[in-house]
Amino acid sequence: MPAVSRIGDIGVGICCHPSHKGCIPMTGNLITGSSTVTTENALESRLGDIVLSNCGHIGIMISSSVTVVDESKGTVRIGDSFSGDFSGVLVTGADNTFAGD
Repeated sequence: MPAVSRIGDIGVGICCHPSHKGCIPMTGNLITGSSTVTTENALESRLGDIVLSNCGHIGIMISSSVTVVDESKGTVRIGDSFSGDFSGVLVTGADNTFAGD
């Protein structure tokens, strides 16, 4: 089972915002999440939450656990995808909290 991701965890991918005149590799952080559920002292992130790239563009979480929910939204984990101007996958998460499909 993959580890649960939280606000502040890292995603990697590409940013294809028109201001770049092409796609470039980027990293970013989850910046939104649950208002009530914490994992290892950080709020969990969920399906539909936002990943902000270091160039300032965003991606929206588009995959998550289907069985572990937080405020009626699937909990996101390492390996889950985000898409938008900044698209990619999450690569960091909790050390000891996991969520299956």
